[in-house]
Amino acid sequence: MLSKDLIMRLLVQVGVALAALVVGALLLVAIGVAPSDAFHAFWSGTFGTPTNAGTTLTQAVPLLLVALGWILTTRAGRLHVGFPGQILAGGSLATAVGLQCGSLPGPVAVVLTAIAGILGGALWAGLTAWLWASRGVLEIVSSLLLNLVAVQAAHWLVRGPLQGSLDGQPQSANFPAAALWPSVESIPGRTLSYDVLLLPVCAIAVLLLLSRTVFGFRLRVAGGNAEAARWSGIDPVREGVAAIVISGGFAGLAGAALLFAGSAPWMSDGFEAGVGFNGIAVALLARNSPIGVVVTAVVFSALNVGGTAMQAQLDVPSSLASVLQGAVIVLVLVAAIVLQRRASAPAATKPALARRRSGVVAARTGARTEEA
Repeated sequence: MLSKDLIMRLLVQVGVALAALVVGALLLVAIGVAPSDAFHAFWSGTFGTPTNAGTTLTQAVPLLLVALGWILTTRAGRLHVGFPGQILAGGSLATAVGLQCGSLPGPVAVVLTAIAGILGGALWAGLTAWLWASRGVLEIVSSLLLNLVAVQAAHWLVRGPLQGSLDGQPQSANFPAAALWPSVESIPGRTLSYDVLLLPVCAIAVLLLLSRTVFGFRLRVAGGNAEAARWSGIDPVREGVAAIVISGGFAGLAGAALLFAGSAPWMSDGFEAGVGFNGIAVALLARNSPIGVVVTAVVFSALNVGGTAMQAQLDVPSSLASVLQGAVIVLVLVAAIVLQRRASAPAATKPALARRRSGVVAARTGARTEEA
């Protein structure tokens, strides 16, 4: 039997989905587009063909990786927004390594680019962790500023050391075939890469890490109560540094996936494309659930891909997808507030009910004493 709390959560999520559909339909009517035509274009552009479905799933992978990094840091009680910079750092280092892997076997080159991406993102996140742990600089401030540094560094790399375009464009040379991550050959256009396996694998790995390991327990204790963690022999600073660095590794791997599993086999200065901040929204939409982010990552990816399809087929503004994403986030936050108030209401009424019952009992006892 399903609990009342679970049933309520399911009903709220269904209500959020229906409300998002209503908002989208109203926006489409406002710009003069029939909702039925828009839905057909959206579906055909996201899951209507194997090629489009592959694009949707492949673009969900970087969002998932960033969301998992966010979950790890929040469980440790830390908040940083440096994922865009870590994606750029990981992708840049993966590019530098991948361009040198032309003579290596394919599996070796793929592993090396993935490791380089993880290492680049972790090192960039390590700057944030070091500034916080040793200098007391708030990680949310330092990570935001380091994003700007990473953007400028990426601009310089594709115009300097990594520039390889024959016509002088700000992009690297084409990646060697051995370095490209393998894709499903039956689907044309390399739209479905095997990195989609990271969707369930990484989500389950993070879930088990947080719930079934000593390291996950230490993270949760450090994030829940730093003072209690110190009395228990757990160093909150060390756990926070570890969480930030690991989250940077996830973001760096997302940067490598964007480049070596994408449709364009080169690095440009804008390859991050907002994935860093969108990944945070994916985690918030899933309420920081490692399993829930699998679904929300696919939803956000579908909104991006479907928005492009509607723009191409119906001349719908490309910003509509961003508006729908924002509407979904707002609706989810409203739903979370409703659930929280519903959960806290019984807890608040219990003391009052107990006092009321004790008063009734006292009154009855007093009445019996007077009668005696």
